[in-house]
Amino acid sequence: MEASEIAIYISFGSLAVSSLSFLFSARQVAYSRKSERKRNYDKVYHEACGLLTYHFDKEMEAPFVHEDKDLEKAVNEFASAHWLEQLYGLNSWYPEYAKSNKEKADFRQRVSDTYYSLQRERTNAWVTSFHDYQSPVFHLDNHEFTERYNQVLEHVSQNLSCFSPGINKCWEKIKSTRPDKVKKEYEALKRVNALACETLDEGVNDPFCKLLLLIRYEYRQMTMTFRDRREVFWFNLRMRFVRAVSLFFRKKKDQFFEED
Repeated sequence: MEASEIAIYISFGSLAVSSLSFLFSARQVAYSRKSERKRNYDKVYHEACGLLTYHFDKEMEAPFVHEDKDLEKAVNEFASAHWLEQLYGLNSWYPEYAKSNKEKADFRQRVSDTYYSLQRERTNAWVTSFHDYQSPVFHLDNHEFTERYNQVLEHVSQNLSCFSPGINKCWEKIKSTRPDKVKKEYEALKRVNALACETLDEGVNDPFCKLLLLIRYEYRQMTMTFRDRREVFWFNLRMRFVRAVSLFFRKKKDQFFEED
C-alpha cells in the first residue's frame, strides 16, 4: 500500500472521528438545552397550577357555617381529619347529648352526609362558574395571590429564552395590558350571558390567564412518557371515530325526516 493511500485512509478516519465527535457534542447540547428548559418549567409549573385553582382551593377550604353550632364544629373537624379517620370515624368529636352508641353513630352519619354534600355543592358551583374566577385578574387585589403571580412573571422574564414563543408573546402582552380592562370584559360577558337565551361562547383575550395555562400544558407535554402519548393517541382516535359515526347517523336521520 502506497503512502498516499495510507494518508487518505487516515484522513477519512480522522473525518469520521471528527463527525462523530460533532454529532455527540450536538446531542449533548440539545440534551442540556432540553434539561434546562424542563428545569425552568418545573420551577413555575406547580405555582401556575396553584394559581389557576386558587379560587377553587379557597372555596373548598372555607369553614362550614351552620346555625347548629355542634354540627358546624363537627363538620369542620371532620374536614381537617385524615381520610382514614374520616373513613373509620376515629378521633371524632361528639356533642354532650350524644351519649349512647346509637346516638353517636347517627350524629357521625349526619356529619359525614353534611360534609360530602357540602363538597359536592362547592365542586359543582366551581365547575359551572370557574371561567368567572379562574383568571388572575379577579385575585390581583389579594396580596398573597399577587406576590405568587409576580414570582412566576419574574422567573419567566429572567428566563425568556427557555420558554416557548407563545409564553413570550403572553409575557409581552401582559406588560402592555391593564388587568382591570380584562376584568371588565369578563364581567360584561357574564352580564350578557345572564340575560341571553343561549350562553355565548365568546373568548376573552386574557394574557394573564393564558400564560399560566400555557405553562401547565407545555410542561405536561414535555414530561409525557411514551405510554402516556400512546394512550392519548388511542383516546383521540376513538373519540374521532365516535364523532364520525354520530355525525353519519345524524345525517341519515335528517335525510329520513326530509323524505317524509
